[in-house]
Amino acid sequence: MIRRIRTLLFALLLVAALPLSAATRVTLSQDAVQLGGSVVLTIETDQPVASPDLAPLGGDFRVGGIDSARQIRIENGGLRTTQEIRIQLKPLRAGLLKIPALAIGNQRTAPLLLEVLASGQAPSAPARASSAATDAAGPVFVETVLDDDTPYVQQAVGVSARLYYAVDLYNGDFRQPEPSQGGSLQPVGQDSRSLRVVGGRQYQVLERHYLLIPERSGVLRLPGATFNGEGESGFLDGLFGNGRDVVSTEAPARTLRVKPIPAGAGASWLPARKVTMAIASPPDRVPAGEAFDLVVELRVDGATAAQLPELRLEADGAQVFAEPAQPAETFADGRPQVVLARRFSVVPQQAGELRLRVAPIAWWDVAADAPRSAGVQELRLQVLPGVGGPMRPSTSPPAHGARDEGNEAADAPASPLRAIMVWAMAVGALAAVGLLAWLASRHGRSSNGSGKRPQAAADENAQDRGRAVAADAGEVAASARRDELRRALAQGDLLATARLLPLMANPPAATLGEARARLADVEQADAMALLERALWGAGDADAARSALSLAFARGPEWRAQVAAERPLLPPLYPES
Repeated sequence: MIRRIRTLLFALLLVAALPLSAATRVTLSQDAVQLGGSVVLTIETDQPVASPDLAPLGGDFRVGGIDSARQIRIENGGLRTTQEIRIQLKPLRAGLLKIPALAIGNQRTAPLLLEVLASGQAPSAPARASSAATDAAGPVFVETVLDDDTPYVQQAVGVSARLYYAVDLYNGDFRQPEPSQGGSLQPVGQDSRSLRVVGGRQYQVLERHYLLIPERSGVLRLPGATFNGEGESGFLDGLFGNGRDVVSTEAPARTLRVKPIPAGAGASWLPARKVTMAIASPPDRVPAGEAFDLVVELRVDGATAAQLPELRLEADGAQVFAEPAQPAETFADGRPQVVLARRFSVVPQQAGELRLRVAPIAWWDVAADAPRSAGVQELRLQVLPGVGGPMRPSTSPPAHGARDEGNEAADAPASPLRAIMVWAMAVGALAAVGLLAWLASRHGRSSNGSGKRPQAAADENAQDRGRAVAADAGEVAASARRDELRRALAQGDLLATARLLPLMANPPAATLGEARARLADVEQADAMALLERALWGAGDADAARSALSLAFARGPEWRAQVAAERPLLPPLYPES
């Protein structure tokens, strides 16, 4: 019963369409094409034939992807069913080629002419350029878009492969093939989706991004993007079939003419569209012996982080320590973008004027075909006298106070205040020792003749009390440093860790290397070696943070110092 209803409905639709005139039209996406490229032949017909006879094209063309779609329209009170067939053709030779008439059902298409240009040849007549607007006759098509088709060697070229579809796609394979030779192609970023109106028709667009790096000068051929899958078919197929059509389409190949590196480019070769450099929030005044941070930021339009040179900071009269650079890469405006930030820790050695210079970056402007240089002006800072006087030059890392997250303003003055308290306690202890010694000597002389023995005993007692006070002050300072080390390890602050470890040795070490040699634990020494390599930019900062956190969880373990033996008998002549 259902089969009879389907047959009757199909017959009624065909009868309703009979009064309409039969017609078959054929068009080309462009009138001229370079040899190696391709064109799209579009046939619109009302013949109930799945595909035309393409055998006459075999002599001059290679047939590529084919896709089709059916449409039903109401015209003059009746239904008209049309089929649109899109055929990709690749010419096999240069010259004026004839596309012969093709048989489709009981009709034939009109013959067409196509001008195929040899390499470097200009078209003899104005030709319609292949674009999304001219290729938008079908429900599904693809295109390959280049950021620059005349790049330099090693220039980062952005490639966007776009899939346009005005029908539902059930499955398929969408890809951008790699060039056969002369360049490397790699995917970057994430797929993006959008809606676009092309030729008066709304399409959904799936876009994928790639990075093409030409490896040598000359002609570089990039195959066009391809799609093979299944898409929604016409209304009649939805009633009497599975409602799906096989969809196969391919974009024309793209040809790049790669230019060699210019003679005036210099040793550093960085092709890009725009390069800028800046320093984030430099301070105006800094104290001697105290570390401060500078962040240098490099922004590049049209290059990747792997192509950028090293950022360097130079200073006279100061120690400079650099952390590993942190890149952030994106894909915008059809090409790669990168922001490279590097933090430098600077320790002024003495009061006065401090000059800081960031090494400029030489680059090549691909838009203007001219050399450029990106940099910032020299910084001049006023260095104030430090609390403890000038800092002794050494190879140890700079001072860099740890900050607790969410309370930076409260923790900023903690390290200088603690240092002042320690110095005040030490001075007070020495004054107390001197006062006690003076009082003991006066008491001894007044109570016992010459008073040498009671005075010596009093002096020794006073010295013991002074040493006890000094020991208490030292224990306070050591406890404060242990707290700072725990915070630095928890926050992964390599510079603060490098400053604190030499100070925690007894007596304090002058450099990281000296402190490492005095460690008793092998794992701690290995972790400090990783720290030294990371500070100079030649090691893995994350590996150093992990090793330091594990090795110094209970604090540093130092080798025992050999104490000087005290004589069995007191000296014959007491020291003055």
